[in-house]
Amino acid sequence: MPHTDRQRRPRTAGTVALLAASALLACVGIALLTHGPSSAPRSASAPTAAGTRAESSTEPSGSAPSRPAATPSSSASPSPSPAGDDAPSVAPVPEDVATASRRFVLAWTGHDARSGKDRSYDDAARRAGAYVSKDLAEQLTTTSAGSARQWQQWTQAQSLVAAEISRVAVPDGAPAPTADTAWVRVWYRLTITPAAGKPTGTDEQVALKLQRNQAGTWLVTALPDA
Repeated sequence: MPHTDRQRRPRTAGTVALLAASALLACVGIALLTHGPSSAPRSASAPTAAGTRAESSTEPSGSAPSRPAATPSSSASPSPSPAGDDAPSVAPVPEDVATASRRFVLAWTGHDARSGKDRSYDDAARRAGAYVSKDLAEQLTTTSAGSARQWQQWTQAQSLVAAEISRVAVPDGAPAPTADTAWVRVWYRLTITPAAGKPTGTDEQVALKLQRNQAGTWLVTALPDA
């Protein structure tokens, strides 16, 4: 049988309500799609934990600890440090005093232990006797156990020992040279050259007291450091 108008109205109203609800859900869905979370990559706004660890493990430029500068070797600079007793004063050394000092040191420190040359350690002291007072000459030729051992080593190696003077100056605190007395310090490089093998060298120094004799010659009268 056909439906009456009263029977049709409830079904029409339900249909309208269903359509309205569908439209509302569609609007909500569109709004969520339009205003949802930004689709920008995450790494652009906040780095990942892995990225943070990678950056922290790389040390920034210039942050490495500075290394201490290397110290120059002492053998590269034979000149003594200008401090304490080793520093020469401003007082000049007269040329005749400096010459007498050099001649003494070269003779006193020079040894030739090669076959047919010096016969003992004291040969150097005897050569130096020409530049020292009589009293000091007797002291220089006094043989010690240390010099005997040194001579034995040189003769076994057939060594030649020679000095090279680097400086003659008045020691700091010493009086300036006068007409008949002078205190000086001599710096020199002592080189030992064996018959076989490489030469060895050491930087040495010695203090001297010199006096002028009646003939006007400067002689070494004492070795204050000895």
